[in-house]
Amino acid sequence: MELSKDETKILKGFAIMFMVLLHLFCRKDIDGYYNSFFMIGDIPIEYYVGLFGDACRPIYLFVTGYAFYTVFLSRSVGASFRKNLMRIFKLFINYWIVLFLFLLIGFAVGKGDFFVSIWRFILSFTLIDYSYNGAWWFLQVYIIIVLLSPFLINLTKKSRFIYLFLISGSIYFTSHFQVHRGIFDLALPQDVEKLLFLLGTSQFSFLVGGLFAKYKIISKLRIKSQHIRFKNMLGITGIVGLVIFHGFIESAIIAPINAVGFICLFTLMNKSVQANNFLGYLSSHSTNIWLTHMFFYITFFKDLTFMSKNPVIIFIWLMFMCIVTSHLIKLIYNPISSAIDRRVEQRQIMLNKDRSLKAV
Repeated sequence: MELSKDETKILKGFAIMFMVLLHLFCRKDIDGYYNSFFMIGDIPIEYYVGLFGDACRPIYLFVTGYAFYTVFLSRSVGASFRKNLMRIFKLFINYWIVLFLFLLIGFAVGKGDFFVSIWRFILSFTLIDYSYNGAWWFLQVYIIIVLLSPFLINLTKKSRFIYLFLISGSIYFTSHFQVHRGIFDLALPQDVEKLLFLLGTSQFSFLVGGLFAKYKIISKLRIKSQHIRFKNMLGITGIVGLVIFHGFIESAIIAPINAVGFICLFTLMNKSVQANNFLGYLSSHSTNIWLTHMFFYITFFKDLTFMSKNPVIIFIWLMFMCIVTSHLIKLIYNPISSAIDRRVEQRQIMLNKDRSLKAV
């Protein structure tokens, strides 16, 4: 009755699609970008769809916290930390492939001056700087969250729901206001301060995901909703309601609320095999969509991305370009990842043999 591995993957896929919607359409001035289907006052309807997309980061972090709590219960802190280091190493490999690929594309389309500074490239390669692609800031935050996850999961395991929720929520609200309004004047380098408080706004959704797994809240919701009729219709209505709610409260501070609401509503809906397969396919490319989409709609191919002026076609076209590129990235990444897995497996076999010999 809990979230399955496939469901968490699908929700991560939704998170990335919401990110694309956020970046494409969360703008009130649409001149030169697209033609709105209709306006609400002087605001395009697409703005509100894009605005709801700011649930992308909380959804991704919630699902990560949920999955990590479920998996880490059966592992020691040391084993979890080693697993996380491998996860981060593979993410860096994926990231480096994207970086070099778009370096080549940039020179091929006559925009090599975008990468002209060697120092800037070195900082980007080590992820100290993410000015090549604005969406890459979350890589820094995600890697730190992953490194801290054994501690965070252990904290979730030992803490009562209300105490952890209130403390984590207070950190979230304080960090949000600091990021957006600068309520504290801290004697810290600007980049360090920004990263610190972005972590503060990120830890909340991760811990809430862990709390949901700990208290089996999804299972309880599924049991209570078993006999509800028209669940899909009610779920869609609820999601539309969340979009409208965010339209009245435009601040990103409510993004975690929308994220949890969407996750619960979507999870309780009945999905066909075909829908699950399609969403699973999209989610398998989610990391590469995240890492590449800004290169298309901002850096190198802005005119190509928005050429249709139709919002639906723009979204589908950008997703298509990202997925085609993702297949190319996977042609390089997958053999490297498989070779790493084989090496780790062989090493583990050797370690087990050594332990067996010592035991004898």
